[in-house]
Amino acid sequence: MSGFGDDMLLRFLAAPFVEDFLTNRVGLAPLFAAAYVPSDVDVRELALGSVRRTEFGAPTIETTRIVGSQERLTPTQERVQMERSMKRFGRLVWVDVLLDLLLAVKVQDLRMPLDSIEARDLLIELGGAATIDELRTKLEARYPASVVTSMFGALRITTIEEFKERLNLFMKFLFKAPPPFDPADPASGRTFTLGVCVKFQGDLNVSDALQNAKLTRSVMQRELDYLPQIQGTDVRNPYAFVTVFPDAVAVDGAIPGLTAAQIKTGVQNLFTAEGMVAHFFAP
Repeated sequence: MSGFGDDMLLRFLAAPFVEDFLTNRVGLAPLFAAAYVPSDVDVRELALGSVRRTEFGAPTIETTRIVGSQERLTPTQERVQMERSMKRFGRLVWVDVLLDLLLAVKVQDLRMPLDSIEARDLLIELGGAATIDELRTKLEARYPASVVTSMFGALRITTIEEFKERLNLFMKFLFKAPPPFDPADPASGRTFTLGVCVKFQGDLNVSDALQNAKLTRSVMQRELDYLPQIQGTDVRNPYAFVTVFPDAVAVDGAIPGLTAAQIKTGVQNLFTAEGMVAHFFAP
C-alpha cells in the first residue's frame, strides 16, 4: 500500500476522525444515497448513530459456483443437472477499512391514506351513449385506445345493450394528503444499518480505482446472505463504497485540459453515476 494509504489507515484508528470523515468530509447524504433509494418516504435529517464495528484490511474470497448438466448416453440416456459451490475458491478482494454504521434518520411518510371510494354508473359518468361506437369514442377521450380495446375484448361486448346489462361502474378513489413532517413525532424516526467500504487510491489512476471498487463490490455482494429491508426504501447497494484520493493529486493538467476543480468534479460525478462515492482528502 502507498504511504497515503498507510497514513489513512492510522487516521481511521481514531474515533473522532472517523466521525468527522463520515459526517463532515464525505457526508452522510451521499453515503445514504449510494445504498438506499427512498420510495415511500422523504429523507429529511441524517445523523450518525454509532459505528458498531471497524475492520482494517478486510478480505473477501469469492465463492465459485458451477452450474451445468451431465449427460450419459449408454446404456440408457440420462441427464443430471448439477450445481456446485466452492467456498473461498474464487477471487480475493480487499477493503482497506470496513465500517458498520447505524444511522438515525428522520423521514416524512409520503404514503397517502385512503379517504373514500365513490362508485357511479359508467354510462352516467360519460354522459350517456346511444351506440357502441359512441361509447368507444367517449372512452377513448379519457383512456388510451389500447386500454379501451382491451376492455371491450375482456367484456366481449358488441352492442350498447350488452354493455348496459353488465352494470359497469366508474370507481373513484380519494386519498388524503400525507401528514406534514414533524421531527418530534416518534413515527418519523427510523434506524438504518449501513456498511461503508473505504478504499485508498494513492494516485490519480481513475480507471484503475473505479474498476477495483466495482470488482470488490461485485464479489462482496455475491457473498451476502441477506439484504437489509427497511420500510419505505429500496436497497440500491448493500454497501456504500468510498474511494479516497489524496487531494494533492488533483492539480491543473493532471488530466490534460482540465483544471483541478474540474478533475475533482468529474471523478466524483463518475463514481456517483456508478452508485459509489469518490472523495479527495486534504489533511
